[in-house]
Amino acid sequence: MKQKMTINPFVFFACLIWLSCPVFLSAEENSVSGDEEIPQAEYELEAIVVTANKVKEPVSDIPKHVTVISSDDIRESTAKNIIDLLAQEAGVNVRSTFGNDKQAVVDLRGMGDTAGSNVIVMVDDLMLNAPDQSGPSISSVPIEQIERIEIVRGAGSVVYGNGAVGGVINIITKKAGKTPSVNLYSSYGSYNTFDSRASLDRKIKDFYLNLNAGFHDSDGYRDNGFFRKKDINAKSSYAINDRFIFNASGFYYEDEYGLPGPVSKEDINSRSGRIKTDRPHDSGQTSEARARFELDMNFEKWGILNLKRGYLFKDNRYIIGFNPQIPRSKQKDKIDEDTRQFDLNYIKNYTFGGYSQMFQLGIDHYKTEYFREEKPDGPRKNSETESFGIFINNRWSFTDNLMLSAGSRYNNYTGRFRTDERKLFDDVKIWVNGDTIKSEWENSAYSLGVTYSISPKTSFFGSFATSFRIPNVDEFAESEDGLKPQEGFHSEIGGRQQFGNFMSMTVALFDIRIDDEIYYSDINRNYDDRTIRQGIEADFTLYPIEDIRLWGSYTFTQAEFDKKNTTIPLVPDHMASAGIHWQMINQLALSLSGTYTGSRFDGNDTDNDRYDKLDDAIVFDGKVTYEYKRLIIFAGINNMFNELYSTSAYSEQYYPMPERTIYGGIRWTYF
Repeated sequence: MKQKMTINPFVFFACLIWLSCPVFLSAEENSVSGDEEIPQAEYELEAIVVTANKVKEPVSDIPKHVTVISSDDIRESTAKNIIDLLAQEAGVNVRSTFGNDKQAVVDLRGMGDTAGSNVIVMVDDLMLNAPDQSGPSISSVPIEQIERIEIVRGAGSVVYGNGAVGGVINIITKKAGKTPSVNLYSSYGSYNTFDSRASLDRKIKDFYLNLNAGFHDSDGYRDNGFFRKKDINAKSSYAINDRFIFNASGFYYEDEYGLPGPVSKEDINSRSGRIKTDRPHDSGQTSEARARFELDMNFEKWGILNLKRGYLFKDNRYIIGFNPQIPRSKQKDKIDEDTRQFDLNYIKNYTFGGYSQMFQLGIDHYKTEYFREEKPDGPRKNSETESFGIFINNRWSFTDNLMLSAGSRYNNYTGRFRTDERKLFDDVKIWVNGDTIKSEWENSAYSLGVTYSISPKTSFFGSFATSFRIPNVDEFAESEDGLKPQEGFHSEIGGRQQFGNFMSMTVALFDIRIDDEIYYSDINRNYDDRTIRQGIEADFTLYPIEDIRLWGSYTFTQAEFDKKNTTIPLVPDHMASAGIHWQMINQLALSLSGTYTGSRFDGNDTDNDRYDKLDDAIVFDGKVTYEYKRLIIFAGINNMFNELYSTSAYSEQYYPMPERTIYGGIRWTYF
């Protein structure tokens, strides 16, 4: 079966030619070099990001709501892992079924149950999203190794293609510093949770190297909620000469985890009942290997060329519904993923009309082989998907205050899917290949944005963009006839303001309308009804005095089905967070934070009348840090008031989050 979405090639290529024209005009040397350091910034308006368009640019030039979580923010935060950290940001809703960061889902702008396929999560520009419905492997990224996190909300399909609907999150890990150093980290806390990590930075002439390894072991909040993981990572950079820089990294990760499953409505508010499980023997294990190679080439007046090659190999074995009558080895489901990624990104900075302009051309290619076997005698699914995209971006400065940006993408996707069955022949079970189903789609995306700066401290932005998402392998394997990609239309307006040297804030209003949104009930299909998401996001940072930093965010999201006028499940109307970091004396610091998540409908309640809503919740965390020379000692409490809450529920089967958690540890650095 071959399905195809039609596009107008003339419109696309006319836009392509129009966007390309300025590159042939008079040009001068580029103002951005490939090895230029990202400056440290105190305020968001001054921050430099790379995620929005795969090019270094100030936040003030981007016509979207963008957040940068710096290494200082991470160090001062009360968060113990990435999902705790992201949950404090405007427009970000995180969900967990394990009570930790294993297979956690990060939702931007109210995508709901399918956020794992509608929000792209990357580490060092390598996509972590799985080709099925399981979502990105966030737990494989240690928070201690993160240099910064960039959150770009809204449609990113022009630059990133398939799945960049709610937004893009790029986790950037630490690179080797110019000063050799050794870092040791260790902590211990509730539920017999132990963490340790060691890292080494080394410089040899023009070669930089960072090595680090870590181990995590926890019994978990619930019975059979254990989680153990370990990883090792190497990251290097070599300056071949002034114009060419080669970067490479390798990462290996393993984990083992329990699968306690959900709890009933009767037990979710019982402190003794919510920790129990009726699946004491269900468990899983994962191994993941990532590699990334990058070459930065600065041709001066001819532009900058960046080439990236990435590899991701993932192996997952798990047992759901353990049967003591059958050996464990014969009950394991297994999933194997093999993804290869290639990116080419060309940047040309030039001058026209006395103002700096930018032209960008990008090409990307993804290929994934996916294999899933549901127990030795269950069905076996084989998939191979391939995506090729080309995009063009342009940024024009018309005055010192006014900037316009526009982009366009063409994307081609092909997929082959086959389900095999094991059948009995003469008392022998033999695998029999099923029919191969083929699918091909062509998609396009467009974006238009404008930023206007009234002053260096005040700016406004607006944008319109389209997005698309192609069915993942799980969705396509069990779908009704005619399943097709979804298409979205995104509008956004907002402003950024810095008040002197003590406060900065951003406010954004957004409107998202998606046709043929993909969802799952008893089978995967497209909604007949258009979905609409509208809302407002606001965040601020305030320095009332030199030693105190206050921050906060608020989000209102109205996510509805257009004709039914019902609310999309698992999307809270209101979210808010606030916190303080107080440097009480030179060596002693206190951090406090609170996060509020409003009530939301059950994941299987699209009509809003079948199940009870998930309760709203407010969770407070705190941490004290003492620093003496090269030694840092810290202690913290998460969920300090022992709130009982859940972030996910399906048909009133709830996944409880942990109660109060206490921890402490040390960090030692040697230069």
